[in-house]
Amino acid sequence: MNVPVLDFIPPIEGVDQEFNTFRLGGSLVKRLSEGQEVFLMDGKNKVIFGKAQVVRIEPGALGELCLLYAKDNHRELANDPILAPERLFKYMQRIYGPHIAQAGKKACVIYMKRIE
Repeated sequence: MNVPVLDFIPPIEGVDQEFNTFRLGGSLVKRLSEGQEVFLMDGKNKVIFGKAQVVRIEPGALGELCLLYAKDNHRELANDPILAPERLFKYMQRIYGPHIAQAGKKACVIYMKRIE
């Protein structure tokens, strides 16, 4: 069975229990399903550091998804939830560039639960 791999940019935080991750584009909506297991990988060092189960997937526009789900993002769990949407949107723009990570860009949010 082919287990999908989701990579994360260090420092990797907030991935110990339940969390979500934001991804640009719509391909993961088609490739992942609820209940499916995925490997979690350190994207810089290319090392698998754990496994998680997909709880749900929410497709939509990046700006709207940030407003609705940023507070549950693995990078935001320890921060003030009020400012999470703005911080996460700016982070996505830093990763992909502001010309790509725009509010109307197709994206998805993957809710996961860590498993061992």
